Amino acid sequence: MKADSNPEPQVGAPRDRILRAAEHLFAVKGLHGAGLREIAREADVNVNLITYYFRTKEELYLQVYQVRSLQINGLREKLLEQLDLKYSPASPPVAEILRAFVHPFFDLKAKSPDVWTNVVHSYMREIGTDVWRTINESSLQPAVRRFTTVLHRSLPSAQRSDIVFILGMAAYSSLIGAAPSDPALIDDGLPRNLPLAEIEDKLVLALTAAAHALS
Repeated sequence: MKADSNPEPQVGAPRDRILRAAEHLFAVKGLHGAGLREIAREADVNVNLITYYFRTKEELYLQVYQVRSLQINGLREKLLEQLDLKYSPASPPVAEILRAFVHPFFDLKAKSPDVWTNVVHSYMREIGTDVWRTINESSLQPAVRRFTTVLHRSLPSAQRSDIVFILGMAAYSSLIGAAPSDPALIDDGLPRNLPLAEIEDKLVLALTAAAHALS
């Protein structure tokens, strides 16, 4: 991936500038490839200010991802609340629950494509590492547990472990599905010209069929 300059202007509070610069450079170079001095230079701050706000580079990386995780999971929770208001006391349809889980990925890509690219690339670069496991434990797993409970009400005969598997598929498929033009994440066998909304619809349809097959 080409190391372009950060598309976001470095304005605002120093801590916010550090987070934006780190988000960009972690995506381009990875956790270990991006140096604190380089992050400080892009954020236009003294390098000592980074260690003032964040004890280690790993802590900075996790904080960068937590900001976006709160954004994604916050929208998920809002969508679940809307479903509850719409269908209570009945359980929402499986398709709408799954859409509430995957839509925030597509929403972020549509509204902030540069941010989405940074989030996905920084995540994919660290697969299998300790920080990747920490991200999953602190950000993804709570969302999976929440949606597993909601889905189980709509699929009472399904095993919870099978629902967790479906949600894991949903999370990964959302990352790939929202990247139809990103050669760093997909191969030439996947569609590149479909609108995001159509990709989301196809993904929800496939996940819904898989979920109903569990019961």
